[in-house]
Amino acid sequence: MTNSMAQRKIGEAQFDPASGEVYFSGKSIKLRPQTTLFLTVLVESAGSLVSKADLLEQVWPDTHVTEDSLVQCVSEIRKALGGIGGVTLTTIPKQGYRLELHEPTSLVRGAKNRRLLFVAGVAAVALLALLGGVFWATRPSPEADQLTIAVLPFQNMSGDPAQSYFSDGIAEDLIIDLSSLSDIRVISRGTSFALDASTSSVQEMAVILRANVIVEGSVRRVNNSLRISVALVDGQTGANLWAKRFEGTSDDLFTFQEETASELVRTLSVRLSDLGRARLGVRGTKSIEAHDAYLQGRELENLYSRDTNLAAEAVLKKAIRVDPDYALPHAHLAQVYSFRVENYWSRDRERDIAAAFYYANRAVALDRDLPFAHFSLGRLYTRSFAPDEANAIDAYKTAIRLDPNYDDAYVFLGNIHIFNGRADKALPLIAQAFERNPLPPYWYDLAEGMAHYFLGNYTKAETHLVRARDRNPTAPYPYRFLIATYGRLGDRDEADWMVMEYEALGRIATVEALLSSASIQDPGYQRAFAEGFRQAGVPDK
Repeated sequence: MTNSMAQRKIGEAQFDPASGEVYFSGKSIKLRPQTTLFLTVLVESAGSLVSKADLLEQVWPDTHVTEDSLVQCVSEIRKALGGIGGVTLTTIPKQGYRLELHEPTSLVRGAKNRRLLFVAGVAAVALLALLGGVFWATRPSPEADQLTIAVLPFQNMSGDPAQSYFSDGIAEDLIIDLSSLSDIRVISRGTSFALDASTSSVQEMAVILRANVIVEGSVRRVNNSLRISVALVDGQTGANLWAKRFEGTSDDLFTFQEETASELVRTLSVRLSDLGRARLGVRGTKSIEAHDAYLQGRELENLYSRDTNLAAEAVLKKAIRVDPDYALPHAHLAQVYSFRVENYWSRDRERDIAAAFYYANRAVALDRDLPFAHFSLGRLYTRSFAPDEANAIDAYKTAIRLDPNYDDAYVFLGNIHIFNGRADKALPLIAQAFERNPLPPYWYDLAEGMAHYFLGNYTKAETHLVRARDRNPTAPYPYRFLIATYGRLGDRDEADWMVMEYEALGRIATVEALLSSASIQDPGYQRAFAEGFRQAGVPDK
């Protein structure tokens, strides 16, 4: 390895070996010295396999360390590079790692949104999982000539990256509004927010998203002044169908949102259901302060760490203090407490479980027509701490009736089949989900990998689980199933490697902990899962 300390370009980022910092999108991430040296080795060998032995020798010369240290560096590098276009860190089973540099395709928006996509996925795996098969078997596929609309993330023009929650929030509010339209399909937030509008034309994005029209916009908020531009664009020609520019103060936000939603409806010439008409542009509160706190909380909730979980709790509770009858922050606060319990961040597990149910039930009581209130409550009934199939089914059916734009529901239903011992029924549903979603998130492959595991198709399970892991390397779920899969395949070396990577994410790798953190309810599947862990050499406790 050379000793060059010059800054190196890694995809869309800059890496400074001298300071150990990775610069991307106006932000920097500081790496530990060993992790800095580790990344330097990978960068200087970009495109080539670097073996575990070579990495250990170059990063820790004349020092005996276990592979745990190597895995910790890999985990830190993946977190630092997560979402940066033009760079991929690939695990080569049984051998080592390869850093691949290429022209950014920019389908991933950034590290923040990658985390958001992960959490939305983790929540979604359970959100609709218990829907009845007949309910979804009779759901029609989207017609080829059906109007499909995609709302892209609005550009944050405020000059302050901390304002991104606000611009993202306005775009997501619009997605929620448009989902009440009965004549169109609305691309989900997780899919449309995965694209980087700065590197693709509208026509290219429309093709990728399979959308007829695109909504794009920008937001500039400085102090109390507010400027918002929004346009409806023909996906085939790139021509503007409608555009609006708003200038005022933050206090005028609700007026802008209501006017924009109404004008889009008129431009699209679609009809509204009675419920949709009644709710169009409704935020659930008349307080700008409460709404802003809710937007902050929603973003922090989805960043998925112990610290951001606590911060989300604080701002969501602020929204509730300002407006005690505001249902949305109640529903999201239920999620925050559930995530805390699921990830072992809780200091008082029983108290946090009780709080999650209190806020979810309160959200439903405050607004029975709010889809996310029912999603939030239904999700709790899919958790290992309170499984209740009947209540979950009722909550999800209500949520879907209120907002039918959830193509991901095929995967959610597939997961509940898996959780309850019916993996064979999951595969056709997962296949439909892949067919319907132009940019399937990582949890689609996770679901297919889980199904193949319990059906005994371990080689197929490995293929899908590795893909899921590589799409979201900070998500613990693929590692969990890969440990069991490699145990079943008799590959103890790779199983040990997965155990170390799983533990590097802050998880506990014992059979007891792995089973307790999973949502597998079927006793036979639980035994099959545990046996995979034991064959991988994982201790019981």
